[in-house]
Amino acid sequence: MVNLKKTSYQILNDGLYNTLLYEMSEKLENKNPTQSELEELLKISPSYIAEYKEINRHSELSSVQVKELLINDEDTQEVKKTKQDINDNVQKLKNLENFEVDSKNSAYSIWIGSAGVMVLFMAHNIIALFTELYNTHHTFVYLGYAFILYLTYIAYKKMKNSHENKHSVYKDIYSTTKAMMKTGLESKYFTYDELYVK
Repeated sequence: MVNLKKTSYQILNDGLYNTLLYEMSEKLENKNPTQSELEELLKISPSYIAEYKEINRHSELSSVQVKELLINDEDTQEVKKTKQDINDNVQKLKNLENFEVDSKNSAYSIWIGSAGVMVLFMAHNIIALFTELYNTHHTFVYLGYAFILYLTYIAYKKMKNSHENKHSVYKDIYSTTKAMMKTGLESKYFTYDELYVK
């Protein structure tokens, strides 16, 4: 949902995207590419758009560059419905933007694993320093540690599954909205400039 004109302008003029600009300049074999050259390269190489989105995600910037469409009184019911559906879906996409990519390279294992290790470490220190449980009930102590590890694993699976479910919802809404936008542009329900943020 990026506006290629805006994206190419940002890559060319915003220091945040310098590494991306350098990569694209190398690909174009031109140290000073124009905005239109960058835009054409973005059209044929979606990997650069993915990298642009990744930079935005890490910088907490939105890559959903679609404006809220104005619904006019003179619009037909079909046009009004299309515009409203696009507006609703764009807001959902913005809310789910962190789930645009799947959980394969996420840090859930590190975050939740670190929390589990911390709980184990604290439990061990409390038991070792303030009780005699290692001497009197060591089997229960180790079963307790195993239970903590089990809960850590369950929490990891729950977070990963939740991410995957939201990722699936994002993909469905994205493809539906893209199709509605294409139909709306082709049917002249709205213009490109009315749809995309400049």
